[in-house]
Amino acid sequence: MTNPQADYDNPWKEALEQYFEALIAFFFPQAHAEIDWQRQYESLDQELRQVVRESKP
Repeated sequence: MTNPQADYDNPWKEALEQYFEALIAFFFPQAHAEIDWQRQYESLDQELRQVVRESKP
């Protein structure tokens, strides 16, 4: 019988997506004031992984 791998990453991603604006407002109030929150945005969590993998040491 194999044990399923614990999923620690997805709950954090979901929380960040749901509370992103509140997080920015709390930790970076000046930046929050300068962002147009009426515009749509897209989470690019997989793109960073790709860039890091392709970078040279």
